[in-house]
Amino acid sequence: MSDLELAAKAKVSNWNKFVRKNLLIHLIPNTILNTVVPYFAFKAQNSVHLFSGEQNLARFLLPMSLLLPFMITFDILKKIKELQHAEAIHYKLDEKITGYPFILKKAGLNGLCTTAIVFTCMLVLHCAFPNNHDFGIAPSAISAGLLAALYSLTFFYLAIRKFKDDAV
Repeated sequence: MSDLELAAKAKVSNWNKFVRKNLLIHLIPNTILNTVVPYFAFKAQNSVHLFSGEQNLARFLLPMSLLLPFMITFDILKKIKELQHAEAIHYKLDEKITGYPFILKKAGLNGLCTTAIVFTCMLVLHCAFPNNHDFGIAPSAISAGLLAALYSLTFFYLAIRKFKDDAV
């Protein structure tokens, strides 16, 4: 093999390592933290309501729906930008992330759209269930953790969607 082919294989290997490592870095801690923290917060009280009470489900889900998509998208696009400018990743197309305004716009849109969707779903649930419906401590904490895992997977792949098919 020529040096050019070896360099191309090394860049593909760099991309695969980048995807595996960063997916695990985002998935595992987000899932664990967003399950354990609400569980212990909800355990201090007898019931979990959607919007009412000191520790309600909206208090955990809405900030998580804004911050997780924003932070995951921002982090992944920033890392891709750094790898592109260091020429550690090779692409068929010569599309580079130009700067932080692009990254902030993508991350902000992901965070705001997700928050709007989750808030709308929570309003529908609020109208569908009777007043003072108790969602349960364990199911609420598990659903928060599963939602965090879904955010980790979804927004990781949304951030690399443009680049994964073009990686050579």
